[in-house]
Amino acid sequence: MIGDTPDCNPEPGKRNGGGDRRSRLEAISLYLKRELNQINDDFDDLTPLQMVEELVQQSAPTPEEIRTLGLSLSLVQNRIDQFLEGTLDRFDLNHWVCETLKFAITLSLREHSAEGDLVENSLGLMALITDDDFASHDTSRRLCRLVEDRISLRLPVPSRRTISELLRELGVASLIVSERGPCEEDPAWADVALLPRRQDYDTAKSPRTTWFQPLSVCTLKLWQEISPADHWTHVENDRIPALISEEPWLTTELDGLSLYLDPDGITEAVVDTSKIGSRELRKAVAGFRALHQMKHCSIDGIPVHSRKEDL
Repeated sequence: MIGDTPDCNPEPGKRNGGGDRRSRLEAISLYLKRELNQINDDFDDLTPLQMVEELVQQSAPTPEEIRTLGLSLSLVQNRIDQFLEGTLDRFDLNHWVCETLKFAITLSLREHSAEGDLVENSLGLMALITDDDFASHDTSRRLCRLVEDRISLRLPVPSRRTISELLRELGVASLIVSERGPCEEDPAWADVALLPRRQDYDTAKSPRTTWFQPLSVCTLKLWQEISPADHWTHVENDRIPALISEEPWLTTELDGLSLYLDPDGITEAVVDTSKIGSRELRKAVAGFRALHQMKHCSIDGIPVHSRKEDL
């Protein structure tokens, strides 16, 4: 989602051109606001991200410098408003969001700004819902409006609701196992990624396209060892009983499975088994599909049919 950063950066203090620290901060601020389309030649031909990386190498940003940059919720809200008003193209919004998220992470905004958590969480969610690989234009507009409503009130972004609605409206999910471990032969966990729209297991060219991982699967034993103590992991927040209450025929299909939604909207599937094999993955994907009311899912190119559909 964030992309690669340069492998090598100059040592702090090696560059003398391009003005002082304050002038660079102001130039980056204008670029973030798109009052400048690019940083001019006065700054050693550095890209905006390289300028931010170099400034951080010199010293951590102060609260005053963060204010100078203007990297705030108001800036994010302004860009969303421009998109909703029709003055900013969705592609341009997505490009701005992804680039600005790199700036925020490089600056360790969470540590240096009271709004840092909300800014980074908002940008991370926006990177997904404005991506044509995962959302239609209408879905982007509706979910952007939902996010904008929350950040205008300085409330946490609704990651669970937003991702669940995105998945439901997407309808079809081609999923692949992106990583498993710690033992390849008898894995205790697996991370599952969603391929972009218009791609499936046979046409996927590179795992680099699978940055969105909406599902994680692990054994019950591992979950008991590593699950956080947060309230969302408590047994009363298992989503399976509610699903079975609404659709009793799922009882056999989802036997031995628990589903939890973490605060970032990621589905955590816990299977009462000793290892995560193909059968356990299909069970987890069946629960994932039911939870998010999707029409069709496949895992590693194999369709996951509901037993009800097979009757």
